[in-house]
Amino acid sequence: MSTRVIIADDHPVFLLGLRGVLATLPAEYLIVAEAHDVSSLFERLETCPADMLITDLNMPGNDQADGVRMIGRIRQLYPDLTVVVITMLSDQRILELLAGYRIKAILNKSSLSHELADGLSSSSSDDQPWLSDAFRSDPLTQVEKALSVKEMEVIRLIGQGLSVNEIAARLYRTKQTISAQKLSAMRKLGLDNDAALYLYLSQCGLGQ
Repeated sequence: MSTRVIIADDHPVFLLGLRGVLATLPAEYLIVAEAHDVSSLFERLETCPADMLITDLNMPGNDQADGVRMIGRIRQLYPDLTVVVITMLSDQRILELLAGYRIKAILNKSSLSHELADGLSSSSSDDQPWLSDAFRSDPLTQVEKALSVKEMEVIRLIGQGLSVNEIAARLYRTKQTISAQKLSAMRKLGLDNDAALYLYLSQCGLGQ
């Protein structure tokens, strides 16, 4: 019997990749709807009966700090729905709050292709979701593994409050190079804007 799934993320390419990964799994998952922001997600949940939701934690229409609140609202409205959360944020406070909402698995976006199967097939208890390996290690270590040495230099200085121009002067690189390295780092970390970047740096101990 197929498991009916709603998938949600604001990046169409990521949703396409998620569809592909689900199609390779031994169990049969039937995607009944997609959502690209918080409003459309709640619309899909209301109109498309589903057994499982696989959703990004932070999407348009949802403050960066309120992803947990979104999950709490989903759990309140759909107490029997299996929920899988995808995120790059590794703040232990957020992980603990999510665990309180009976999440089946919390997956790291960058390792989804090889961890999704384990997360979906896990027999985790109600208060102990299955966690990606990345969420079991130090957040700073995760960042250092994800970024190049030059990207890490730029990110550290951004965390200290320096502007692109100031970083360029300090590292003897052009503004264009610094901007490109900043954007590359953000893509690797799954961050869409400066607000998300500053929040992430703070959670990793790199912010002011």
